[in-house]
Amino acid sequence: MRVAVLSDGYPPWDRGGAQRIAAQLAEGYDERGHEVAVVTAVENRADAGRATTNGVAVRKLWSPKPRSVLPYLTLHNPFVVRRIGRVLDAFDPDAVHAHNVHYLSNAGLRAAAERAPVVETYHDAGTVSYGELTGYLDDPPAGDRPIPAEEYRVSPRRQFRREGLRYNPVRNPANRRTRRRHVEYGVAVSDALRTALRANGVPCHETIRNGVDAAAVAEAGYPAAFRADYGLGDAPVALFGGRTGYNKGGAHLARAFAEVLADVPDARLVVTGDDEYVSRMREIAESETKGARNRIVTTGWLDRDELCGALRAATVVATPSVHLDPFPTLNLEAFAAGTPVVTSRFGGADELVADGEDGFVVNPFEVSALADALRRLLADRETATRFGQRGRRKVRREFTVGRQVESYLRVLRSAAGRDADSGTETTVSVRD
Repeated sequence: MRVAVLSDGYPPWDRGGAQRIAAQLAEGYDERGHEVAVVTAVENRADAGRATTNGVAVRKLWSPKPRSVLPYLTLHNPFVVRRIGRVLDAFDPDAVHAHNVHYLSNAGLRAAAERAPVVETYHDAGTVSYGELTGYLDDPPAGDRPIPAEEYRVSPRRQFRREGLRYNPVRNPANRRTRRRHVEYGVAVSDALRTALRANGVPCHETIRNGVDAAAVAEAGYPAAFRADYGLGDAPVALFGGRTGYNKGGAHLARAFAEVLADVPDARLVVTGDDEYVSRMREIAESETKGARNRIVTTGWLDRDELCGALRAATVVATPSVHLDPFPTLNLEAFAAGTPVVTSRFGGADELVADGEDGFVVNPFEVSALADALRRLLADRETATRFGQRGRRKVRREFTVGRQVESYLRVLRSAAGRDADSGTETTVSVRD
């Protein structure tokens, strides 16, 4: 089967979690004997052109990526649409697998659908929300009450107030119309995301949760060297990584960590990746506990081996998002490293993490509950190790890349008309 993959970004030119998943799947298709061509957008003109990455052919199309006009550019990006058509004409795919295609645009998706059936994976709520989906948290829910589907509905008025001139009233209706007319099959990476998309009128037929190469994570990096490089010694470490910010729970984590220091004074909070929000986290922590700012360590962006080493070196990984975080890749990678997680109940994290068994699932708005979960693992290495081992066994057994790849190949074959008798399922996971 000939599979074209569309993705706004692709590693190593883009570091995002969705982009890594797109590459993971493309390489999986290639390893199973399918012909694969990736079409992606790059902001640096010097990066444009052809490349081969881990055996996969990648066509990089130059496009400006101005966030300020993305809600307009996502309808029709004149910098890429014709070139998408030409690349697909030359490749002649049996099926197209689209990932995040905001910069490749709706017009690019239509161009793909004119040439082959399109399967689209939704990695986040960006099709219906400007950035992270947070509107349903304007009045933060207490405790662990279920979130009704209608609370996920996006309010145009709220989006206009938040986005100002970036708000394009045509965008969301156009996104829905494009998916209904031109996407053969929609897949979400978690049930929580699927519920939110459907509540906003986006057809989403199935859930296929992401997988992780647990063996590769467990063998990569040097935990002892990571601790030595950042002066961590034998201190208990909570790791917070990726694109940090308020919506990722940075403020709530800073308050919780400051509270933890009263009982675990030698603890460290290590922030990897984007460090733009770290100064604010330090201010918040210091306002709660004197000296707490000095317990927050930053590393900047780490390469793949360094990140794996950091995950293995950590006592616990924290992902306390206060938005709908669909299925945090960092949780999968933490489990693969044998490290437990303290994660948010908002989104799909609880579709991986079993509360009280291999981690804790908390409401980050309840800072004391977040602090208590962190404290229990930072202060008790035996429990942290036991939880981490359970998480590692779970991802090795249930959340493998192989199962994820095979689930998508089933969908792609069906869309291409090559497996008419395969049937469909309402929810499919790499753990099913």
